[in-house]
Amino acid sequence: MAKRAARISDVQEKEWTESAGTAVVGIIILIVAAVVLYFMQFYVPPQMLYGYRIVGSLAVVIGGAIVIAALYRGTQVSLIKRVPVNCPYCDTAINFDAPPTTDFDCEHCSRTVQFLDGVMVPVQTIICRACRTEHRVGENVSHYVCDRCNRPLLLTPTKENGEAVVKVADFAGKAPSNDYMDVLLTAFDRRHETELAFKLQNILVTNLPDARKMMATASDKIPLVIGINLPPQKAESIKRSLQELGGQVSLRKHGAAGQTPQRS
Repeated sequence: MAKRAARISDVQEKEWTESAGTAVVGIIILIVAAVVLYFMQFYVPPQMLYGYRIVGSLAVVIGGAIVIAALYRGTQVSLIKRVPVNCPYCDTAINFDAPPTTDFDCEHCSRTVQFLDGVMVPVQTIICRACRTEHRVGENVSHYVCDRCNRPLLLTPTKENGEAVVKVADFAGKAPSNDYMDVLLTAFDRRHETELAFKLQNILVTNLPDARKMMATASDKIPLVIGINLPPQKAESIKRSLQELGGQVSLRKHGAAGQTPQRS
């Protein structure tokens, strides 16, 4: 099975976290060994002092070696080969350790970059009929909700003068309601509370204290609604970005407030 490409930022975070933990262990060994070496002269019999000093010195060497190895491992992360991939939605370059062949979320615009049979799905530019805002969407998308005015749009591939084009029409009144999803936060990992609060602050367009207060109310019985009436792809993108920060997130078909949220 081929190795899945990982973002360099994720690899760095993992390596630095593990290196820091290893370095802490080495530092503790160094400190304990140094303290023992100093105080053993007062408590160890003279005939046994030499042997204890050898053991203490070995502990110092081992602790120092562990710290050096951890620092070396941390610096090696910067030498990992980088494969830059431009997000087709925001044009931001994202570095991977290998060419990606599966879906990933852009760490800048939080949209899901889709792949089909290992090939990135091409992106097309459409214009909302109502507010004239330009949007980039995948060629496999049949309908889209305008990010600015929330108008549902129907995308129909066709040809004009021999060229492939996409016709954009109003989708109001024709879209099956169960195609749209609500995003619900039911719980979160308190170890990542601050990072998740910053993310919610951006999504909900609120301040950080209010984002924290809203997070505190989230539960299975009364979930915090993060997004309403969103296309499945956008809902999945938000869900993944929140899950990466320790959030327990569910999707529910829009209009089915009395039903149990869908979990996946």
